[in-house]
Amino acid sequence: MLREQVSKPLKIQGREVQSDMIGSLRDANRNGDLKEQLLRDGYLLLRGLHDPQAVQAARIEILQRLVEVEEIVEPAGAGIATGRSKRAEMHSDLGTFWRSVSEGRALRDVINGPRITQAMSDLFGEPAAHFTFAWLRVMTAGRASPLHIDHPYMNRGSNALVTCWSPMGSVSLDEGPLFIVEGSHTWPELRVQFEGLDVDREPNRPGHLKESAADLARDKGTRLLTTSFQPGDCLVFGMFTAHAAFDNCSTSGRVRVSCDTRFQPASDVMDERFSGPNPPAHGGLGYGCLSAAKPLTGEQSLR
Repeated sequence: MLREQVSKPLKIQGREVQSDMIGSLRDANRNGDLKEQLLRDGYLLLRGLHDPQAVQAARIEILQRLVEVEEIVEPAGAGIATGRSKRAEMHSDLGTFWRSVSEGRALRDVINGPRITQAMSDLFGEPAAHFTFAWLRVMTAGRASPLHIDHPYMNRGSNALVTCWSPMGSVSLDEGPLFIVEGSHTWPELRVQFEGLDVDREPNRPGHLKESAADLARDKGTRLLTTSFQPGDCLVFGMFTAHAAFDNCSTSGRVRVSCDTRFQPASDVMDERFSGPNPPAHGGLGYGCLSAAKPLTGEQSLR
């Protein structure tokens, strides 16, 4: 069972999830063997990894850019959506706009900074390196990330690649926190279905799981693990850990701001789509491949 009290049922794509299907993520032991914990659980919940003040600065930097396109109301840090947008009207190239937001100095000081780089070096037991591309997301009420694993989207480099999901501010249970499907990193059927699949080379094959997360967990006799997050927290997981997010059910219009980056051993080959000064990303579209590049009032896609 979830250790935290929930004021109302959590939802996935509008469907309520039974409370007995939800459990709590385990805090990682920062003084223990991180690699062993990652292999055991499929994730590492690193509480307070980032400087909370640096996270708040990054949050304001991001949301102030959305104030400028009339998607967020002042004060920016509150993160309240207006329900309207002038992003497309003011920026003809949405990918270029989102790249400029994603490359903000305050954000990069958090997601590519010395604290997280040292933690990932400790995990790998050698110096760590990160993608230059970053997956910044701002999720409005009613939105969530669908169920998937990361391998099909970024598998041309290191086999030790990990995702680092960092909320840019607090995320309560009703604001769409990320969840991990417990034990999914050990399921051989996920490797049978997805190992070696490259969504850019085989665009007609889906890279995400079609099953409902709740139905999948029930069929497998497992749970969806989540928690509320505070500024500074970071959730790390491998390429075959199934994950998604609960719906953002904020009644105040508060958006959920988070950013993914990827780390690997510096000695390994890096996926060329997401590295270098001008990463082409999926389909050569750069930051334009992300649904986050679209106005907050636009349609959502997997990426």
